[in-house]
Amino acid sequence: MTDLGEEHGHRVLRVRGKGGRICWYRAGVDALFFADIHGTYDVYQGSWATAVRHAVQIPSIDPVPVVAAAAMATTDLGFAVTYSTTYHQPYECARLFSTLDHLTRGRIGWNIVTSYLRSATDNGLGEYLDHDLRYDRADEYMEVVRALWERSWDDGAVVRDVDGDVFTDPSRVRAIDHQGEWFTVRGPHQCEPSPQRTPVLYQAGASGRGMAFAARHAEVIFLTMADPQSGAETVGRLRQRVAEAGRDPRSVRALQGTMVMVGADRADAKRKAAQYHELWSPEGQLAKWCGWMDIDLAAYPDDTPVDEVKNQGSQSFLGFLRGLSPERSWTIGDVRYLVSRPRRARRDAPMTLFGTAEEIADRMEQWLEVADVDGFNLIPCSPSDGLGDICDLLIPELQRRGMFRTAYRKGETLRQRYFGPDA
Repeated sequence: MTDLGEEHGHRVLRVRGKGGRICWYRAGVDALFFADIHGTYDVYQGSWATAVRHAVQIPSIDPVPVVAAAAMATTDLGFAVTYSTTYHQPYECARLFSTLDHLTRGRIGWNIVTSYLRSATDNGLGEYLDHDLRYDRADEYMEVVRALWERSWDDGAVVRDVDGDVFTDPSRVRAIDHQGEWFTVRGPHQCEPSPQRTPVLYQAGASGRGMAFAARHAEVIFLTMADPQSGAETVGRLRQRVAEAGRDPRSVRALQGTMVMVGADRADAKRKAAQYHELWSPEGQLAKWCGWMDIDLAAYPDDTPVDEVKNQGSQSFLGFLRGLSPERSWTIGDVRYLVSRPRRARRDAPMTLFGTAEEIADRMEQWLEVADVDGFNLIPCSPSDGLGDICDLLIPELQRRGMFRTAYRKGETLRQRYFGPDA
């Protein structure tokens, strides 16, 4: 993830390259983002067998301990991690992210999600909630965690007065006494204030309710837009919603989420695209998308209109379909075909940055100028060399154009990196 606007300090990012060798790249990216889910994709054909067979986010480990370990091996790289407001309590969440903020010295962000997989409920993680109810719960959830982070402890409450035998002044620590529809939390917060107090807040809601939540709470918003021209309308609506929520529209960072496949030259890019097609798993993709949408595409005739199928899952893909072709009446067969086949890699492809570093940088400039995004959530696309290709091929080209920092500003928090030294 990167905000391409400012020149900041310097960091060497270590990436494991091909053949197990350790490569060092001067990168300077804002943060490494760890996605996560709760449960298993078991909507397609009513079974988790396809997801397990094709390794669709299973097996997967908890990313939180990984972040803690990675923070010890880095000094400037930020980290963002997914954590659910549906299946965790807010008191637990506040303590976890204060801990991570201390361990990272202010380099942590939280990707706020309202989990949608019914299998998580089947595993005892919590009650399954319909789409809008999940966001109602999340609104109150944010009230609780913000109160714990921002109001429970004063600055300077920890005095460490050895002579007076006082570690923390109790008069400067208070309960929050929250009593709401979903939560009752007395407090006080269990952690002293961390460098950021509140982690940088990321969110990716694409439905109307999700966008309203993002406009109220998020600082960095993930968007998945089909092209810069239609993306400009989406970003404009987002900033308008932020304003309607009583916030400065420029107080949020809008990031376009996109896959990246970069080659050293055109031949290398084409070779990687061919390998990508060979590795594509149609059934694995169906399992993933059915889980996201909470719709079993195998259970409906091809000619069933998508709009007639009620879903409570993630609505980002359905929104993407409407943006891709607003006038088209999408059917289940259309969706099944679309998600089960790899999209042809081309320089102007929507949703994917493909080609040489120069071609991708041209495309990124177009997104910045036309769509008014602030940066990108880059997703390394197999069979590329992952982060290595981004750091070794793409970022140097962005730096040559003056689009990307050449160094980190030492000692800044992740929030300061996004919003300036006074944030």
